[in-house]
Amino acid sequence: MRHELSSTAVRWVAVQSPGTDELAAFIREAGLTSADAEFVAQATHRPAVTVRPKYLLILIQVPVFNRTLRLTSGVPIFFCVTAERVFSLHYEPIVALDKIRSELMESDERREAYLGSSPAGAALSIIGMLYESAFSKLDRLAKHIDIAEDAVFQGNERKMVEEVSLLTRDVMDFRKAIRPQKHLFLAFPNHALLPADLATDWSRLHHQLLKMWDILESMFESVRELSSSNFTLLQYKENELLKILTIYSIIAIPMLILVDPFFVPSAPDATIVDTIVYWCVVGVLVIMLLSLLIGLRRRGRL
Repeated sequence: MRHELSSTAVRWVAVQSPGTDELAAFIREAGLTSADAEFVAQATHRPAVTVRPKYLLILIQVPVFNRTLRLTSGVPIFFCVTAERVFSLHYEPIVALDKIRSELMESDERREAYLGSSPAGAALSIIGMLYESAFSKLDRLAKHIDIAEDAVFQGNERKMVEEVSLLTRDVMDFRKAIRPQKHLFLAFPNHALLPADLATDWSRLHHQLLKMWDILESMFESVRELSSSNFTLLQYKENELLKILTIYSIIAIPMLILVDPFFVPSAPDATIVDTIVYWCVVGVLVIMLLSLLIGLRRRGRL
């Protein structure tokens, strides 16, 4: 699928999930070398900035959240900057990029502001907006962590075991997407397509990634501590339950042992009194057990 968006000075060609012909056209129009053509034909590379005499090739990873699987993954997207155009290529859907393209299509002023300077400036602006969308995902994740923390300390440890595990996995997957590109924009390349006035925009991308990484490190510590606290509280409740059941068994078993030789309903010489006494004792023990279980249930121990 191919989309084109133009401003006064720049044309943005966006290609998503290309077929063989679309990929060949992308490589031909961007003027990629054979090595770079092989590079963009696969989406399994690490993020990188490749400087060529006639173009600049940038590969980043955009964190994308799958609501169905509750899983965050880094979706690779290539940006190729030439003298007149900026190309983008990705093989998996990126909702944030579709939203950016729609917003630029709807507003001429916004389109000129973000695409009107130069192809390199347009590429850096789009990348910056994609990283901003990642910050909104971090905000969502932070809210879920706060909700889970409140639930854990309100006596819902068992219910939150799976939730805390999912949050931990989400943070780890987010870190996995950001870590390889943490220093991607550290050094400003010396290239004719990158005028000196874009150094600030380049540096801004670097600071966005560092800030994102710091937030993720803080979140990772939070979910680890939350998981540890949840496990500790859960273990404490289980130990308390075992303690109560042990005390009950210490009382119940001797009572049955004492009653059994004297009041056996199935004995040949058993009387009605034997039957009544035996089942009264059993009934008392059952009532005690049920009372304990109901009390533990109300106190959130079960």
